[in-house]
Amino acid sequence: MPIIFARVDDRLIHGQIVQAWLPELNVDEVLIPFSKGNEARLNRGLLRLSLPYEYELTILDSPAAARRANESNRRIFLLMGSLKEAADLIKDGLQITSLNIGGMHFKDGAQKLAENVFLDNDDKRFLKLIRDLGIRIETRAVPNSPSLSVDGALK
Repeated sequence: MPIIFARVDDRLIHGQIVQAWLPELNVDEVLIPFSKGNEARLNRGLLRLSLPYEYELTILDSPAAARRANESNRRIFLLMGSLKEAADLIKDGLQITSLNIGGMHFKDGAQKLAENVFLDNDDKRFLKLIRDLGIRIETRAVPNSPSLSVDGALK
């Protein structure tokens, strides 16, 4: 399986990704999936400009992204904008063993899990679904920061 790291971060490509995660993980490609109806929120040109030239950027709908991730021989950093997109990918056949949550900003009714991670009831439902499939879930902003399990928020 070529997925080196799977992360949910509503900011997608930003400083923590470019300066901390990518050099640490030694990946070839950043794969960004989108759920049906969410493609309009992705500015492909801006995302490409935000990513250093040595990394390939692939943006695909959820079913195509799951196929690419499972079949590619490239070292992939899978970057999703929401837990719904992660759950959709898993339903579409994506096989991962762990999921990192890097940033999910405040929204009405959300509970604070970590400095930049807020979960509403839908997020918790998606997390439970993912966890119940045996996928380890943690939140961590950068590689050298402590890992925090999300299990406490799911009780």
